[in-house]
Amino acid sequence: MTDKITRAQILGLDAMAVLAAYRAGTLKPSEAVEAYIAHQQRFNPRLNAITDERYVAARAEAANCDALLAAGKMTGALFGVPMSIKEAFDVPGLRSTGGLKRNKDNVVQTEAPTAAKLREAGAIILNKTNTPELCFCQETDNLLFGRTNNPWNLECTVGGSSGGEAALMAVGGAAAGYGSDIGGSIRIPSHFNGVVGFKPGSHRFLFGGHYPYYGTPNQDNMLGYGPIVKSVRDAALLYSVAFPEFAPPADWSLPADLQAVMFGSFHKTVCSPETTATLEKAQQALAGHGVALDRAAPAYVKDAPVIWQLVMAEDRSKRYMEVAYPGRSLGYIIYDYLRARLGFESDNHRWLSWAFVGTNLFPPNEKQNRWVQEELARDKQAIDDLLGDHGVFVTPAYPTPAKKHGEVYAEIMHVTKTYRWVLPFITLANAFGLPAIVVPCGRSADGLPIGLQVAGRVGHEQLVFRVAKFLEEQFGGWKRCTNYD
Repeated sequence: MTDKITRAQILGLDAMAVLAAYRAGTLKPSEAVEAYIAHQQRFNPRLNAITDERYVAARAEAANCDALLAAGKMTGALFGVPMSIKEAFDVPGLRSTGGLKRNKDNVVQTEAPTAAKLREAGAIILNKTNTPELCFCQETDNLLFGRTNNPWNLECTVGGSSGGEAALMAVGGAAAGYGSDIGGSIRIPSHFNGVVGFKPGSHRFLFGGHYPYYGTPNQDNMLGYGPIVKSVRDAALLYSVAFPEFAPPADWSLPADLQAVMFGSFHKTVCSPETTATLEKAQQALAGHGVALDRAAPAYVKDAPVIWQLVMAEDRSKRYMEVAYPGRSLGYIIYDYLRARLGFESDNHRWLSWAFVGTNLFPPNEKQNRWVQEELARDKQAIDDLLGDHGVFVTPAYPTPAKKHGEVYAEIMHVTKTYRWVLPFITLANAFGLPAIVVPCGRSADGLPIGLQVAGRVGHEQLVFRVAKFLEEQFGGWKRCTNYD
């Protein structure tokens, strides 16, 4: 008889390993669900990653899966897989609040198309996870649920906006998860927490059911909903379920004609020594497998953060402001920001009000809007020409590992526009609508994860996944944080 898998072992399984254990008879869906629920109840008081749960419904769904499994009726690509999902996605019976105090009782009965696809494939959604208010920041904190802490160092940020999801996945809080990304919201948290995160390319996902989302056409091109998981193979599997037009690679090996554009520090973007060393090891590993390397940063990479910022500000965030401050003027929002900044009670977190102040005081003018459109057309063609059918970008995700709480926000949102020097790798994929995945590839001296990003052309997602799988195999990939067992 095959030995049963222990609860501790369950936490280290990715989704595909969970499915294999079901087939082998070493694990039942109800056992997996109970293991993850118990673990969530242990770690969440210290990490504050979870905003809502559906444990009663999940247990009932798991019991049904047990019966189907016993009857030999294991169907669905994610049969009985316990999952987590970002707070922004609508799940029936759970709250969709955007982290706003005024929405604390906003229970929905609608379902995001992404969540519906996952559940139709058999996934069991356990919970939702924390975000900054309205997903408007690259750190995770809000006045409704509070701050999420990095499991590797509680004094450090988890990133954002899918910060709760990545923190949960770092400790093995579910078999798999899902997030969204318009400015690094999947990939920055994945890098900071040491997990795998994939942002699809422009329009290569199912829109809708995301609270809130009011995008312009340019913003839509930068957005992606994608998996936050433990392995590259899981990222491909979950993405194929949520977006059936994609199929995971049949052959995971590196193509013989692969070309990689790999760069780190350039211009005023300065990577930490450990980040640079991680990239150099990846360069050596790829070169050792015959991959043609180009180590120069293309000129348009410097423009990507500027394009991203102008696109994010082009509508002055008017509809988001109406959600957060219904009927209020910009003057009131400035007043609310000052109250928060001085430590008084405020309607919303100062990070959100400051974002609204910035998009209204410094919106792009007509000349800048024309420059964005011209630059996007020119640079997208340049990317197509550079990468062709066999090329990818391999870069850091962020210049440094996770920083102390508030420091990432300060450097991205600073009036001196330092976002230009810390966001070129991330916004390369957003500004130009590229599919991009982050894979854990190293550690800092104090144990913080360091991820590398693989990005490619739209339609070449399989190539992106194949390169990411190579890096995962070379450098170990996801390793569970066991500090909260």
